[in-house]
Amino acid sequence: METNWLTDFLVLSKLGNFSQAADERNITQSAFSRRIKALETWLGTELFDRSSYPVSLTQEGQVFRATAQNVLRELELNRVEFQRRKSGTTPDIRLAASTSLALSFVPEWLQQIKAHCGPFSVSIDTYDFYEMIELLGDRKMDLVVLYYKPEVPAFFEHQEFDAIKLGSDTMHLCTALDANGRPAFDVNHPPKNGLEYIGYGQTGYFSKVEDLLFSSMTPQDPTFVRTSQSGTCEFMKRLALLDQKMLWLPACSAYDSVMAGDFALAGNGKYDTELEIWAYKKRETRSSLIETIWTLLKSDPCTSHLKKFRLL
Repeated sequence: METNWLTDFLVLSKLGNFSQAADERNITQSAFSRRIKALETWLGTELFDRSSYPVSLTQEGQVFRATAQNVLRELELNRVEFQRRKSGTTPDIRLAASTSLALSFVPEWLQQIKAHCGPFSVSIDTYDFYEMIELLGDRKMDLVVLYYKPEVPAFFEHQEFDAIKLGSDTMHLCTALDANGRPAFDVNHPPKNGLEYIGYGQTGYFSKVEDLLFSSMTPQDPTFVRTSQSGTCEFMKRLALLDQKMLWLPACSAYDSVMAGDFALAGNGKYDTELEIWAYKKRETRSSLIETIWTLLKSDPCTSHLKKFRLL
């Protein structure tokens, strides 16, 4: 078995579409299909129900997904650790954050921290929300920065972790703009077949936030129709732009695309929701630098740059 097969499997389980999954893996659809079939042959069971669209995981596929995620994660962690040992360089801080925060929020946040605490080296990684919690608990990460919404449980063991609220963000409903620069969808005048959107994968934290948004809607609200799903904001933006769909994005992720004229806010804020940004660490840390940073964050969260992402 090749590790590429595991990545193929996870991408297809996320997207539910062979063509889109093959594009993301940068191979032809026929080659991608052969690799999925090879994995199923190696395991001796079918992982996907191909009779439905989008394709869905079989019961065996659902069980195997956790295995595939764990295997790839451990391989990546071992690879990084071995490379660090070989190079003789170990970062002062190991930090994990969601992709959207790692790309937009974290760099300037660290810059502000360094202005107070002095220079330090850092490695920044992104994983699934619940994987990051596990890595922090296993001391494989020193700090984790995540989005959080009080109404959506995060399943943190508060006796095990310390937490600080760093700031707030807004999750906006956005729509792609067409070739003429007009919104692809008008929430106030939805098409008969509904407002088509790209949703978040069911294993991610944002999928629970989406569920909360839908639970608060009334029969008078328009119908939203999910056409694809992913766990990564950056991939979702690309897909929504190509397919002319809607999606929910935190302002940190939406800002550049809205300013560039690729997306527009939709619904005048009616379907938006507020998010919080929190930092977490293991309660009993062995790093004096982490303790110094934590003491700083208690008095100054170093988030003055958040205001530049405001869109409303």
